[in-house]
Amino acid sequence: MTRWFGVVLTLATLACGSAARAAPDATVPVTLDSFIGMPNDSTSRREFFDAFQAAFDAGELPQQKREGDRWASSGEQRSRFRLVDAAPSDAAWKLSLSIGLPARVLVAQRKRKESDPPPRSRMSEVRTSRGLTIAVTATSPDATGSDEPPAPIKFAVFFPDARRVVVPTAKLPSGGYAFPWADAGSVVARAALEALHRANHWIAVDERADLAPAQRTEDQP
Repeated sequence: MTRWFGVVLTLATLACGSAARAAPDATVPVTLDSFIGMPNDSTSRREFFDAFQAAFDAGELPQQKREGDRWASSGEQRSRFRLVDAAPSDAAWKLSLSIGLPARVLVAQRKRKESDPPPRSRMSEVRTSRGLTIAVTATSPDATGSDEPPAPIKFAVFFPDARRVVVPTAKLPSGGYAFPWADAGSVVARAALEALHRANHWIAVDERADLAPAQRTEDQP
């Protein structure tokens, strides 16, 4: 009897776990409540946001699974979340995003003639590092308007393949990098999707979004 009870309990636990992780058939709308920190330059901002939107439209979330003390690719999970411009407040999840970008590099314009005045320095779209921080707050329809919004999930990543285009100097020890705006847009979207999946218990504690080509600076979910 005790053995049979244990088998029943195990099957019930597995069934509950599968039900908790099963996404609904219907598409779940998501609206952007706020997005702080996007690049000021219109070209960079468009490149970034187009990639962000495309990652949501793909309908798939690339994932990793913990294997011992490392993370390995585990394929893709279907994502039912779809970014929309507007939706009924009782049906849509809300995203509040804040990203932290590296500082822009100050560069001097070259003087063309001796009679020209000294060149003025200007801010470029070259960045001082390859890093990016992301804070995602995913609010359910039931919690919209609550006095206690959910705590944000934070990510810290860097892009190891970003190209250094300014050599290090005494004034700029780290040099300058051509920041990968399209990659950054995709990575921020997948971080947001991870937060949405976690809020709905559709991703296990030993799983996380695959943020390649970015690497997480802390090897934690």
